[in-house]
Amino acid sequence: MHFGVILVCLLITVVAQPTMAAKFTWREWWKNTIVYQIYPRSFQDSDGDGVGDLKGITSRLKYFNQIGVDTIWLSPVYTSPMADFGYDVADFKDIDPIFGTIADFDDLIDTAHNLGLKLMMDFVPNHSSEEHEWFLQSKENNDTNNPYRDYYVWKDPKIGCNDPPEKCVPNNWVSVFGGSVWEWEPKRKQFYLHQFLKEQPDLNYNNPEVHREMKEVIKFWFEKGVDGLRVDAIRHMYEDQDMEDEPINPEYTPVPGERPQYDSLIHTKTADLPELHDVIKDWRGIFEDFSSEPNYRFMVTESYDTHRALLPYYGTPNQPEADYPFNFGLTELTNESLSGKEIHNKVQDWMKDLPGGKWPNWVIGNHDTARITERLGIKYARAMNILNLLLPGTPTTYYGEEIAMEGIWVPYNETQDPYAINNPNHWEEYTRDPERSPMQWDDTPHAGFSTTNGKTWLPVNDNYLTGVNVADQITNQKSSLALFKTLANLRKTESSFQTNHLKYAIVNEQIFSFFRLSGDSTLLSFLVIVNTGDSPSTDDYQTALMNDDFVVPGFGVVEVSSGMDRNGDSVELNKISVASGEALVVKVQVSFGNKASVTMPCIIVIAIMAMMGVILQDFFPLQI
Repeated sequence: MHFGVILVCLLITVVAQPTMAAKFTWREWWKNTIVYQIYPRSFQDSDGDGVGDLKGITSRLKYFNQIGVDTIWLSPVYTSPMADFGYDVADFKDIDPIFGTIADFDDLIDTAHNLGLKLMMDFVPNHSSEEHEWFLQSKENNDTNNPYRDYYVWKDPKIGCNDPPEKCVPNNWVSVFGGSVWEWEPKRKQFYLHQFLKEQPDLNYNNPEVHREMKEVIKFWFEKGVDGLRVDAIRHMYEDQDMEDEPINPEYTPVPGERPQYDSLIHTKTADLPELHDVIKDWRGIFEDFSSEPNYRFMVTESYDTHRALLPYYGTPNQPEADYPFNFGLTELTNESLSGKEIHNKVQDWMKDLPGGKWPNWVIGNHDTARITERLGIKYARAMNILNLLLPGTPTTYYGEEIAMEGIWVPYNETQDPYAINNPNHWEEYTRDPERSPMQWDDTPHAGFSTTNGKTWLPVNDNYLTGVNVADQITNQKSSLALFKTLANLRKTESSFQTNHLKYAIVNEQIFSFFRLSGDSTLLSFLVIVNTGDSPSTDDYQTALMNDDFVVPGFGVVEVSSGMDRNGDSVELNKISVASGEALVVKVQVSFGNKASVTMPCIIVIAIMAMMGVILQDFFPLQI
């Protein structure tokens, strides 16, 4: 073969390799970070009142440098009567006294930025508190001279109803928290709409003034230096103007004695209306206006829906919307459903339908979902952290997941969550208190969360006394926290975890495994294996990974094991054993350009060059 053709074939081989690891630009900082959700009431109490606050969070910021987290996200800290713990906002531009002051927030964000951390906030656009000044004015009357009269969704009693007006609800719509979405207001003699609690009236986005007001809210926090917003409950922002009944869900089985629940209807009139995408595009423009190097403003949308209903929130190349919508697929895993195939289904659903050029994301827990230790059992918690942090994309972790915190039990008479309180007959099915217990820092009283002599707002799990706390785990090289720190470092230092490349290896009822392939000159890649079963498994991963593009050697080295007890072990890829509940990250040195992948392209090139008469025999006489 002539040397010129050799050169061309070598170029083809290089081009056929996977995309090089991403060189993240200033606009893409969120792709190479771990987002850490803080529930402010539960993270750190600085003043001894038993409730977490902003000064408490500020005092703990260096912790994130220690564990490899670059982005923190705060659940709401706005002024609020706390009917839904901050998601009922009475002032979108101020801090609730329970958390501190606006000066405390300024100090928090300045300290975070000085430590190299990004800070995100919750943005709650769908509704306000009933104590917001807008609503107080709106409910007074329906007069044309009332500037706030249409800030909320008001409706007259149903025509033809013979009951008293306050009983004549306009339609059958049901709140997310159960019961009718309609609440009678005697002053206006009308109903107002609330898709959540009655204390959370829905804003009317058919009113241009509401648009303007909420855009000013976004600008206010960006001027404060906030790096991004997580947009709450986005799918509920619009309702169909015909106000007709929603269809009954034929798959829903009513529970005796329970009031109508959200799942009893199919939400064709109150969710996912196309108008909301116009609003997001409009907001995107504000994000861009406040984005200048090195400060890109990041948007995440939150909606509980099917993955296909969520993907449109990415927008299009010409009209981008969110940087990504939260992907809650992995939060649906339970002890009953957990299997290698089920994890594969959750991952593949998102990856196969991901729009071109878009970035995936993963979540295994949050303030609305039982902790992973409760849903799957403590045995699988470490493996799920490996999954969350090493799949392609951006992971979000919920406070305490890094130390494998467990949920608590709270009796009904001490329950805080309004979702449970509003459904007293089945409160244990609805309560979210268990996953909101205080962060466990050490083995001092209240786990170092608070110095109060009384009770904390929710009790601390007693297992803080037996090693489930930061202080004990940060010095233990085999702890859950040690594992988390190691995984965070892998994400930052290994190019294999900075691309969208994902190749599945062995997937069956027991095993979910995948390969993250490096695109740089090191050719270093990683095989990730999770055993979801209740028995050990030994499998041939070498054969499973072979394809036409690269060659896998016969052995690898365990970079990380979920128990932090097999790190550095050499393993034969054709017979890797993984214990029940264990996960392994195996380092593999692959090679590219095997005979099958290079021969055919070279033959094609030779033929083309021969036809064109450009094989340079005179210049390159050397043959092989």
